[in-house]
Amino acid sequence: MTTAFEFKLVPLDCPTCGAGVRARGEDVVYYCTACRNGYRLDPSDWSLDLVETAFVSAPHIQVQEYRPFWLLPARISITRRQASGGGFTGLLQSFLGSEHAAAEGGEGTFAVPAFQAPLESVTRLVRDYTRALPELREKLGEGLLGGCYGQQDAQKLAHYALIATEVEKPDTLLNLDYHIEFGEPRLLGVPFQTHGGTARDAIFNIEV
Repeated sequence: MTTAFEFKLVPLDCPTCGAGVRARGEDVVYYCTACRNGYRLDPSDWSLDLVETAFVSAPHIQVQEYRPFWLLPARISITRRQASGGGFTGLLQSFLGSEHAAAEGGEGTFAVPAFQAPLESVTRLVRDYTRALPELREKLGEGLLGGCYGQQDAQKLAHYALIATEVEKPDTLLNLDYHIEFGEPRLLGVPFQTHGGTARDAIFNIEV
């Protein structure tokens, strides 16, 4: 029995201005430098969907490249949390503030890398940028590297980082039941610097 595979070539032309969009083979997140619009690939029909895009404003930093992060608005509610002691100190604290807010839930925005990196680095980037978002200023940008993680991948990484930062706490986590409701995503260009073949973000100096 033979199996036929169907391939389709899709030109990466900007849906807004028609300019060619630069991309690598694994990318599903794109940026048009001509009209400064961000896009995500819709695998259902291979179209490019417009995504609101901004860049971290860091005038005191010499930026070598911007890498894409997904900004995921979210509401978190806790059904049950059992631990040997202590309170929220991980990402849950950014959304809930304290144990008393758990029943009502809390809102915030996850910042999740849209590019490949070691899980330890991803966890640190999600934790630090999610906490810093309220203080980070935004601007328009000129260039943004593509990203290989789509919106659903970013949501899974947000779940992972939330649990990982909760487990890092000094108390012993016994049980955690929670629910996250995600809103409409955006893209954020984060400044990175490269030295000797390694790349680090320009704000927290986390190696990826």
